[in-house]
Amino acid sequence: MARKALSWLVIVAMAWAGWTQSVADLTAEAEALFPLRYEPRNMERLIAVYEALLAEEPGDASVLAKLAQLWYERSTLLPEKVREAALRTAAGYGFRSLGLAGLDEGLSLSDGDLRALVAGATDPATILWTAHSLGLILGRMNPLSAIPHRNKVRIMYDRVIELDPGYWGGSAPQAMGALLANLSDYGILFGVKLDDAKAYFEWALDLDPTYLENHIAYAWEYARRAKDRVLFEDLLHYVREAPIGDWPFWNRHAKEKAAEYLADVNRLFR
Repeated sequence: MARKALSWLVIVAMAWAGWTQSVADLTAEAEALFPLRYEPRNMERLIAVYEALLAEEPGDASVLAKLAQLWYERSTLLPEKVREAALRTAAGYGFRSLGLAGLDEGLSLSDGDLRALVAGATDPATILWTAHSLGLILGRMNPLSAIPHRNKVRIMYDRVIELDPGYWGGSAPQAMGALLANLSDYGILFGVKLDDAKAYFEWALDLDPTYLENHIAYAWEYARRAKDRVLFEDLLHYVREAPIGDWPFWNRHAKEKAAEYLADVNRLFR
C-alpha cells in the first residue's frame, strides 16, 4: 500500500509539473491561471505551464513572448537583490520571440539592425515586454555601459506605438514618457526636456485610464520631477480609489505603489 501511495504522489507531482498534460490541457490551465497571477504561487505555476508549452512547441513566438511578460511581471514580486536575474530571463525570452538567440545577441545589434528586426514584427507583445525588461536592465548598469544601448528601448517602443498604441493599456506611450523623463535628467546631453514626456503620459491616460500603471508612471516619472505636488497626489489618490477592474495583476501593483508614494510625499516634496 505504501508503494502504491508513493506512486500516486509521483503521478500527481508529474501532473503538477505539466509532464502528463496535453497542449490543450496546458493551454486551458494557463487561461485559468492568468487572471490570478498576482498570487506568487499562481505566477510560478503559470510560468511552469508556459515552459511546458514551449517544450511542446519550441520556437513559438507567442509562447516566448508570454514567458517574457511573465518573467518581467515575476520580477516585481521578487526582492531587489534577485530581480535582475528575472529581468534578464524575461529579456532573453523576449529577444528569442523576435527570432534571436537571446539577450546577448539583442545587445549586440546595431540600432539599424534592431530597427530592421522590429520592423518585421507584427505582434506588439514580442516587442513591448522585451523593451520593458531591457530598459530596467540598462537602468541597473553603469551609465557609461548603458549609453551605447540607450536608443534600443526607444526604437522598440516606437514600433509598438506604430503597431498599436493602445496595446496593454497604452503601455508603450506610457513607457516612452518614462524614458524621456529619465533622459531629461541628463540636461541637454540627449536633447530631451521633461515637458517632452508629458504628452506621452497624457496620451496613455486617454487610451486607458483604467490601467492604473499609467497614473503611477505619470506621478512618479513626471509630477515628481516637475515638483508638481498637486498633480502627484491627485494621480495617486485616483489610483487608491479606483477599482481593480480588468487589470488584476498590474492594478494591484499600482495600488501598492500609490500607497508607498503617498506615505513618502512629504519627503519627496520638501
